[in-house]
Amino acid sequence: MPSSMWVWVVAAAALFGGCPQAAWAQSEVDILLDKLVQKGVLSTDEVGEIRKEIAQTHQERHTELAKELVPDSSRNWRWGGDIRLRNEYRNRTGTGADTNRQRIRFRYGFDAKVSDQLNVGARLATGNTNEPVSTNQSFNGAFNHKNFLLDRALVSYVPDLPGITKLKLSGGIIENPFWGVGALVWDDDLNFDGAAVQWTQELSPTASIFSNSGLCSIQTDVTEAASLWSTQGGVVVKPFPDAPEELLKHLQVTGAIAYHDYHNVTGPYSENNAFAQAGGSTTTTPAAPTTAQLKGNSATVRDFDLLNPSVEIGSQYGKIPFGLFGDWVHNTAMTEEENGFQLGVKVGKARVPFDLTQGWEAGYYFERIEPDAAFGPYVDSDFGNGGTNHRGHVYWIKLATLEASSIQLKYFNAREVSGSKAKTDTFQADWVTKF
Repeated sequence: MPSSMWVWVVAAAALFGGCPQAAWAQSEVDILLDKLVQKGVLSTDEVGEIRKEIAQTHQERHTELAKELVPDSSRNWRWGGDIRLRNEYRNRTGTGADTNRQRIRFRYGFDAKVSDQLNVGARLATGNTNEPVSTNQSFNGAFNHKNFLLDRALVSYVPDLPGITKLKLSGGIIENPFWGVGALVWDDDLNFDGAAVQWTQELSPTASIFSNSGLCSIQTDVTEAASLWSTQGGVVVKPFPDAPEELLKHLQVTGAIAYHDYHNVTGPYSENNAFAQAGGSTTTTPAAPTTAQLKGNSATVRDFDLLNPSVEIGSQYGKIPFGLFGDWVHNTAMTEEENGFQLGVKVGKARVPFDLTQGWEAGYYFERIEPDAAFGPYVDSDFGNGGTNHRGHVYWIKLATLEASSIQLKYFNAREVSGSKAKTDTFQADWVTKF
């Protein structure tokens, strides 16, 4: 084809594509190109290249138009949140009366791009100021208004450094920076006050390593402040990416080991006592913590220096993902009642409403956490009514229903490891919508 004809065809298509009658112009160009092929002026391959150039020109024009119409401040902000409605029934034996309650969780926030490497984010959520592991509000206030609090507020910096795959520095009220497989050590709703460094390095197309470290404040304005120092290292391996069998092709193994060092969270070290802080005290010289504030920990616990290895093995079969996971925690500061573990399996991913392969998720795990294996105020708030000193089974099933909505049924069967052997059965029915 003569080069001049090619230029005129593309130029005409680009000109018409920018007009208000762009859809009409596009159809006219298609007719013209088809006629040129029929007359032997253009080959099918040449027409394909022309259409590719036309599409690229349209995309560039649309991008420029969007930049002209939408200000930078709006393009650099992303807003989103979720709402969860829950009905929860708890049957207790030896720990109090049975309860049936309705609860709501509402979260909404933003992520703002300050520059290519700097982001600022914040999120508001329901909840209260003396329960760090829950953002729920119960329908028990006679129609009174619910609390809406600052859940996250952070700045993150991701520098572009030669030879480093990804490095992220965060500070403020940040989400949990550590990789994990469950809520054995920390509840899913717990956020951290402090700073974190997260590093990922790809070693090959099939392997990468990562490291997460954090320094967080638990309680200040005292002589010896309570804090948390943590570090974690891990590896991700995909050993058979070219295998013909689907199970081996999608096989991925992720493992990590972490060390979490709590400072001055127990009374004997100073006038500070973070148990009382977690229980809601606002004084700088709190009284001895109550049983409720201990959240399963023994009154004689000396310190929390937690060794926490975790592993997950996952794959996929027939578009259905599945995985086995395990978590273990050991409090090296204690010589008894210092261990906890969680072992489980999960199948499916609820993404597509009412789809037989991608519309559901199910799982199960067994957990046993001794009284002083972890810091009680921060572990799972649902298993055994929260805290440590529990053992039992957890089952769940989740169904994708509407667009961005799902329904989940979850059952906790737990009893105390030591003490009265009290038992708590909890059933939760959740409807979650993300937006």
